[in-house]
Amino acid sequence: MTGNEKKGYFFVFLTGVFFAFEVIGFKEVFRRYSLSPEMAALFGVGFAFLVVSPYFLTSAQRRKKVMLTIKRDGKILFIGTLSNAMGIILYYYALKQTDLGPAAILIKTTVLYNVLLGVVFLGEKLKYRETFGIIISMFGIYFISTLEGQIHWIAAICILVSAFLFAIQSYLIKKYIPEILGLEYAYLRLILLCVFFFFYSLGVGSFLVPKFSVVLTLGVCSLLGYFLGRAFYFEAHNYLPISKLNATLLIEPIFLMFVGILFMNEPIDIQKLGGGALILLGLYLIVFHKRKVKQNETN
Repeated sequence: MTGNEKKGYFFVFLTGVFFAFEVIGFKEVFRRYSLSPEMAALFGVGFAFLVVSPYFLTSAQRRKKVMLTIKRDGKILFIGTLSNAMGIILYYYALKQTDLGPAAILIKTTVLYNVLLGVVFLGEKLKYRETFGIIISMFGIYFISTLEGQIHWIAAICILVSAFLFAIQSYLIKKYIPEILGLEYAYLRLILLCVFFFFYSLGVGSFLVPKFSVVLTLGVCSLLGYFLGRAFYFEAHNYLPISKLNATLLIEPIFLMFVGILFMNEPIDIQKLGGGALILLGLYLIVFHKRKVKQNETN
């Protein structure tokens, strides 16, 4: 393993930790309060934006990097963030009405979408093992999506669509941005998300101001997930291909499933465990097959 790969895996490990805290925090807010997904996202992202802004605005060097990111990567940033914003609303809508474990597993179909995007738009070839992995993952998706009392089929569809919208961003970054500035990209993404969620909430008539304690909880979780987690994830794109990025993150939904079972009184279900195992096995076959092919090419 090269030094760059070690650095990339370390960044992705930090990404998984921060993402997990974000999802747990938002799920807990949705459990306790009647708050729309866009309002939770708006105040969480807005809080994180206000906290980190002085870091970027008080340094001439960091301001220069922010401007460079706008000029060089602005179009991809806008398209990717818009896709992300729609995915976030769908995912939080589903998270409000489903258990933490199934939602966390289904969202990892982002890996599957990244492989398919590579085949369709980058001319990559699907090998037998990858095809077999996709079929296994589809069976797992079916088992998770049909869990009675734990996830509704509409919520499952929302999560699968949001996973595709999340995958678009990584695809665009790998295709069009040779070297991404992770912190600056994550900061500008916060601004765009704030604007999107604000106007979306006004458009659908859901705008309201939550209690400060709720805003604080959302803000801390967003600071971890939306800013730090995303910054490390974007930075990891400089060191690892998409398949390895997502392979390392496959452990996250298992952690979240056990958090849901141990601390949120979610039921232990054989169908849930079996479906999750099938999805992760299928994704493992997909991503680690690509890894072996890559290693053979470099030898």
